[in-house]
Amino acid sequence: MTIGDMIQTLRIQKSLTQETLAEKLEVSRQSVSKWELGQAVPDVDKIIRMSELFGVSTDKLLMRDTKDEQPGKPALHFASTILIVSDFERSLDFYRSLFQLKITSPLRSGDKYVEFYIDSKCIALMSEELMESESITDKNGSRIILNFWAEDLNAEYERIRDLDIGSISEIKDTYPHYHYFHLTDPDNNIIEITGGYHMSVEICQSCGMKMQAEDLGKNADGSANHEYCKYCYPDGKFSSEVTMDDMIEHNLKFLDMFNKEAGTNMTPDQARAGMRESFPELKRWKK
Repeated sequence: MTIGDMIQTLRIQKSLTQETLAEKLEVSRQSVSKWELGQAVPDVDKIIRMSELFGVSTDKLLMRDTKDEQPGKPALHFASTILIVSDFERSLDFYRSLFQLKITSPLRSGDKYVEFYIDSKCIALMSEELMESESITDKNGSRIILNFWAEDLNAEYERIRDLDIGSISEIKDTYPHYHYFHLTDPDNNIIEITGGYHMSVEICQSCGMKMQAEDLGKNADGSANHEYCKYCYPDGKFSSEVTMDDMIEHNLKFLDMFNKEAGTNMTPDQARAGMRESFPELKRWKK
């Protein structure tokens, strides 16, 4: 695990956004983003302040934690929770597969209650038959939304998808840079899993578009250009001379399409503000 991965993991554990952490450390959100992406390393004073804020030692931030690599260490991390389930046996099979752990405490109340322990925290499944009154549910029948985090969101997505134990969404990218996917359990509870996400696609250093192989621009000799897309850099030069603000306003024309594909609901003002923060880091606009 890198320093950036550790910062992101501890930030998510504390339910902090990049903006909130930046405010507490008196730095820009871009600085936090660079740390987490491994593009920069925080100064010593910032590491000390983060260790105090996260409640960990500076060694935890600076050194690789080999305990996280021990065989059998679960990929998911969460706070203690109790789930009220209607089909106890079905839910038990579901969570056994999801956590890939054996039950670590004996069944209690017959076969209607069981506990799993991860990171010294407990998640318990309790049959609704043990409840003295009717369980409260929302109109969709969902009892609770569980929020987990994983150090490698891509790997965790592939692992759970291969298990084929429930409906799973695609990984979604929401503003500002929050990546997650949803899994539903047999009782229609929503499990939201977030964490460290590294895009396998390249980003156009002019318009910020995510590029697949077919989207790459071309150099003057016809070879692929991996820095700019085919719209911005079609034949060894930029297709038009524009300012950064011109490019941002051009991108806003496609906001509805972006929101639909990403599952977001950004307003033009939110998208514009986000691009004005991120675009100065792109090669074409970097001063």
